[in-house]
Amino acid sequence: MSNILDYIAWRGDLSLAASPFNAVDNLILSELIYADLKGIVPAQGATLADAWAAYRREGRDQSHMVNDPKPLLEAAAGSRRFGGARLDCYADELDPARELQFAAARFLLEDGTAYIAYRGTDDTLTGWREDFNLSFLAETPAQALAVAALNRAAALDDRPLRVGGHSKGGNLALYAAAFCDDAARRRLIEVYSNDGPGFNRAVAEDERLSAILDRAVQIIPEASLVGVLLDNRARRMVVRSSGSGVMQHDPYTWEVLGTAFVEAPRAGISLYMDETLSQWLAALDDAQRANLTSAVFDTLGASGATTLRELSANRLDAAGSILKAAGAMDPELQKDVLSTLRKLADAGREVLMADLRRAFQQGLEEAREKRRADRQRGAADPKRETV
Repeated sequence: MSNILDYIAWRGDLSLAASPFNAVDNLILSELIYADLKGIVPAQGATLADAWAAYRREGRDQSHMVNDPKPLLEAAAGSRRFGGARLDCYADELDPARELQFAAARFLLEDGTAYIAYRGTDDTLTGWREDFNLSFLAETPAQALAVAALNRAAALDDRPLRVGGHSKGGNLALYAAAFCDDAARRRLIEVYSNDGPGFNRAVAEDERLSAILDRAVQIIPEASLVGVLLDNRARRMVVRSSGSGVMQHDPYTWEVLGTAFVEAPRAGISLYMDETLSQWLAALDDAQRANLTSAVFDTLGASGATTLRELSANRLDAAGSILKAAGAMDPELQKDVLSTLRKLADAGREVLMADLRRAFQQGLEEAREKRRADRQRGAADPKRETV
């Protein structure tokens, strides 16, 4: 079945005048913002074709990513439909101290509109930690930057606006559309969340979010895990995917026919709903969610790694450091962290997180066995002091 790369191969020679902007175009732009263009896009902007030339010249490599943007960047840059699009307002920030991972850019399209694209979660622990923060913070640092980015882009001209993103980027797109300045909000024509998580209850019930839902759509694969997290009230489109299970989160697996996605029955979602973090987190209050998030990611960070790739490359060392940090936890918190690692594995980093979860479980069992042995030795030796 065809995907977004096939779409560009077959439809990339058509201008937006010949074939108007559609949901597949949206997903392409949402995937392109994953490309590492830091230092490549000047303040005055650059065409996508020029950005690709600089990306290739500098030898940038993102092949470690499941949704490596390089093949799509090359195809889009060489197409009539996207190659001449101008890219500006590029921002790319990573600040572990603020628990912030953020990137966005504006695409100026030949139909006279602008598309503001927000990047989803990358492989940094900071980015994954921020995803958890969505469940209890009134506003994350990335959400605040998303609003500011939309306001800045809107102030540059009077173009009609589309906003969108994939994964966390979809959450940022909806949030920015809801909480931007009135002048920008009035010019919004479409808002896309491509398998993006929802919001905590306070944000989901805010009237400003409700006011833009008539222009918003959440596009999710039939076995979505990320897109069903938390509370998302946008109109939902369910699409078929060539991937299995959590791999359906990868935009390259979404099936395309002509100029549209192949839609799937909604029933497929229900098989996965009970396994999502949203229902599990619903049983916790905001303080418990905050404490659990800190425990999980402080423990993962004890290895010294800053990305999931670094954790994966040094699993044994990482597991030892993580176990040492976990040993000081309250038993109930240990159980919650173990459950969270299991859910993180379900969310798409199966091999790495499964290894860490097994190591964590093994460490807890070894610690319990050691305590039992100590108690038995103490009982056998009446002179031994007990604590």
